[in-house]
Amino acid sequence: MKKIYKNSLYNLNKQKFSHIENYGKLDYVYRIKNKKKIKKFLETSNLKFLDQILPLKKKYNFLFPQIYIKSFDRLNKKIKNKIFFIEDYYNFSGSFKDRASLVACLDAKEKKMKEVSVASSGNAAISTAIFCNMFKLKCSVFIPKFTSKVKIDLLKKLGCKLFQFNLQYNDVVKKCLEYSKKNRTYNRCTGINPVTRDGKKIFSYQLISKFKKKIDYLVIPVGDGNILSGCLKGFEELYQNKFIKYKTNFVGVQSSQSPSFYNQFINNRSEPQKNISFSKCDSINVDYPLDGYFAYKYLKKMSGFMMKIDDKKIVKSREILMKQYGINCCLASASTFAILNNLILKKKLKNKNIFLLLTGTGYKDLGVV
Repeated sequence: MKKIYKNSLYNLNKQKFSHIENYGKLDYVYRIKNKKKIKKFLETSNLKFLDQILPLKKKYNFLFPQIYIKSFDRLNKKIKNKIFFIEDYYNFSGSFKDRASLVACLDAKEKKMKEVSVASSGNAAISTAIFCNMFKLKCSVFIPKFTSKVKIDLLKKLGCKLFQFNLQYNDVVKKCLEYSKKNRTYNRCTGINPVTRDGKKIFSYQLISKFKKKIDYLVIPVGDGNILSGCLKGFEELYQNKFIKYKTNFVGVQSSQSPSFYNQFINNRSEPQKNISFSKCDSINVDYPLDGYFAYKYLKKMSGFMMKIDDKKIVKSREILMKQYGINCCLASASTFAILNNLILKKKLKNKNIFLLLTGTGYKDLGVV
């Protein structure tokens, strides 16, 4: 059974625009009846076995790209814990956003929409444009002033309708919503359309199928909160349905120059708050965490916590990752490595399996620093 909860005024399966009216307060809840199908997905990564936990009417024979995990003995010995780098950018668009974009575009097709609109700092826009081209959908993209030139050039080559504004991220989102209402397009904005959260939770299912031992800590870079809420939701479903018998400790990381969700969480506010944001890490440079409501809800429920780190340390950490470990990730991803020593000291960790989620390739950040 699939249902909508939390301030729902419409059924998303019937109303194409309900996620716009309800602005960040919709979520799907699922009841898994056939656990064998979930186990089959854990073996194959084929989307057709996830029909019970996705808001799609049809089954799709679609294979997800595998996630890649690296670990280095020299690093593990040095810090007396086992560190695993999840390089989740060996996929279609080079970022974590592909699962959400795939599910959103399939949802748009089922609703017989012709155009998908998205506001993004770059990665979600590129991912959406790729899947729109794959499924013959028009794509309109709304980006803020700080989006990197590399990303803008790629968006132009993908042939999408591009709108750039000299505004902060949340104001760009509002422009995108206005466009969707006026032109009756499908809106893919994270934190507004709950389909994106369910798309991103697929990662959690893939991760536990890839790594059979206990995942003690999972460290996640946080911008608008959608990746965090998606991963948390996935692990909660896995735990509640007894696919795993342990609870992972979740750690969200933000830049000190863009601490919107960090401030929301430590101040125990369920509602997002607007902040001044000027981080060099464009993927997490967010003045208002659109999915802050559900990121907060799930992080509290799973007893996770937030940390923040200065941009300078993030830049330095990416240099170390590239030069010492051959890991070419974006700045936002490097925040997880930058916070590592602080996390170990804070929790006095030893002999733990600590996973760092790297959500984007470093090629898109060329010229940023």
